[in-house]
Amino acid sequence: MYTTRFIQLKYLVPNTVYTIFIPMVSSLLVYILYVVLGYHNIAIPLLPVTLIGTAVSFYVGFKNNSSYDRMWEARRIWGGITNSSRMWGTMVLQLTNDKETSKKLIRRHIAWCNMLRLQLRRNKVWSETYYQRYTSPLQRNDEDSFEQKADRILTKYLTPEDYAQVKKKGNIASYLLNMQNADLKALKENDVIDAMEYMTMCNIIQELYNNQGGCERIKNYPFPRQYAVFSRLFVDVFMFILPFGLISQIIELTPTVPWLIFPVCLVVAWIFNSMEQVGDFSENPFENAVTDVPMSAMCRSIAVDLQEMMDEQDVQERLKPINGILM
Repeated sequence: MYTTRFIQLKYLVPNTVYTIFIPMVSSLLVYILYVVLGYHNIAIPLLPVTLIGTAVSFYVGFKNNSSYDRMWEARRIWGGITNSSRMWGTMVLQLTNDKETSKKLIRRHIAWCNMLRLQLRRNKVWSETYYQRYTSPLQRNDEDSFEQKADRILTKYLTPEDYAQVKKKGNIASYLLNMQNADLKALKENDVIDAMEYMTMCNIIQELYNNQGGCERIKNYPFPRQYAVFSRLFVDVFMFILPFGLISQIIELTPTVPWLIFPVCLVVAWIFNSMEQVGDFSENPFENAVTDVPMSAMCRSIAVDLQEMMDEQDVQERLKPINGILM
């Protein structure tokens, strides 16, 4: 997640080079044919080009709104995880007098948050190549595999018995919640908590299940390709035909400087392509990109809150932005 007011140039420039290729080629073709060789019949009326541009704007706007909804839903889900985590820590500490049991349940919850984060950041095959352009340098330089990261989390927060149970599971985060529920049932059967307290804490686990399912829905069901692909295609088509509609107008208004076709088309192309790419940045908020939901920082904040509730001495520090990026 960007924390600065403006996006750094090192993230903008590579994308800008890509977006100007089609309008540059098209403008050069129109300039040579119309100005140099004198084929004036290649010019097309500006009105249909304007209508196409308007239609493309509406289509790209629809895509961006849908992409923003996905990103905002992801952020709301993780806000819910943060609130439920605090509630879980409070309930565990208030209702169980056994410090070892409380510590076990809370540390297991910290492991769940971090495992959910790691599972969500496992790139899907279809998005790996594309998102390398937008990945934070911190993530690109992280060569550890998912298994190595998961092993560090699980060995740090789980007991050896719990670790032996979960290390081979496919969906570790889901299984950790199942273990929490099993321990709650044991506490109820041993009369440590009553039926009402048991139901209240089960409701928290249910909410955590719902939050995990919401994240997995966003992760596993990508933004529909029919919208994303045609949005890109329509913008490229508009960028290609734009010089054919502008050349006669530019020659009529400024006959001595026909080369204005180049800067005019490039500026329009940059605006339209930037609008289109905003949707790309937002449509998948769990792909290690610099615009993603800052799950690492939120997991660390959850861990800090819960450790402070337990009055631990070696409390971790909250993550801070590095070069304007919070992961």
